Amino acid sequence: MVTPWSPHNDGIIQDLPLIGPNVRMNHPLWPVVREAARRMVRIENLEIWAEQQFSADIYELSNKISDHLPQRTTFPQHVTCNQNTIRVFDKSGDTNTLIIEIGNNEPDIKVCWVQMTGDIGFAAVMESCLQLLNAGYPGCIGCDDSIQEGRWDERKFRNSVRQITD
Repeated sequence: MVTPWSPHNDGIIQDLPLIGPNVRMNHPLWPVVREAARRMVRIENLEIWAEQQFSADIYELSNKISDHLPQRTTFPQHVTCNQNTIRVFDKSGDTNTLIIEIGNNEPDIKVCWVQMTGDIGFAAVMESCLQLLNAGYPGCIGCDDSIQEGRWDERKFRNSVRQITD
């Protein structure tokens, strides 16, 4: 797993200021953290399966989404579980579809995989969610599958991370 963490305090919005380690734009996992955050802010009817310790953060995210997107009527729900990974499900259809996994066990290629420990990865994704909301996402230019960014390609991203770590 790639974990080149470096502390900083330069106030750049693209940085993810965390308690403890920091994820910066030049970190190899930055794109997947941002993609996970985009999905969590954009997609309604989410269930976040995580340990109890993450309950307050999930509640805060729901409140921030409510504040920034008043037209929304559904918000992320916390399902308490005792796992080392954090799983985010889209429950808008008849079945729950796993769309994000934060942890060290590689999920199916259709899942946005944040390959970090649960606590560090979840903190990074939550901070990125808050930054996107504060920037006006999903209404901000260039935030949602824009021409510059293109569509997310999980297979291509995982292959690029493997090349860095091999």
